[in-house]
Amino acid sequence: MTDIRSRILARPDLAALRAARDIDQLAAALNAEGAVAPQRRFVTARAVMAVCTGGLEILDALEAASSNRAVAWALRFLGQEAGLDIGDSFTQRMVSQLVADAVLTQEQGDALKALALQPVIVTRDQVNAAMFNDDGTERA
Repeated sequence: MTDIRSRILARPDLAALRAARDIDQLAAALNAEGAVAPQRRFVTARAVMAVCTGGLEILDALEAASSNRAVAWALRFLGQEAGLDIGDSFTQRMVSQLVADAVLTQEQGDALKALALQPVIVTRDQVNAAMFNDDGTERA
C-alpha cells in the first residue's frame, strides 16, 4: 500500500483540502477509497469452512499436504481456538507457495488470503504527521 503522503499528492481533487490543511477531510477522503490490505487476523478451521467458498476442500487439500512441516503447523494452529494469523507475511507467502506447488488452486489461495483483507483506516494524526511539520508548514 502506498504511503499516506503519496496517496494524497497523487489526487489532484485533494489539493484544496491540502492547501487548507484540512486533515479531517483528507483522512475522510483516503478512507472513502475503500483500500484494503492484509492485516493481522487469527482464523480457525471453522472460519475457513464458513467464509471461504469451498472451505472444506481447502482444509482437505491442506491436510493432504501435511507432510510439509509448515502446513502441519498451520493445521495445528487452525485447529486451536486462538487460530492461525492469516495476515502474517510468512503465512501469506506460504499460501502463495502452496498455489505454486499446485497443493491449492489459485481460487483457494485467493480465498485464504482474502480472509486477511481488512480496511486500511487512516487517522487524522497519521495524515497530519505525513503531510505537515510541527509548525504547520507542509512537509517537503
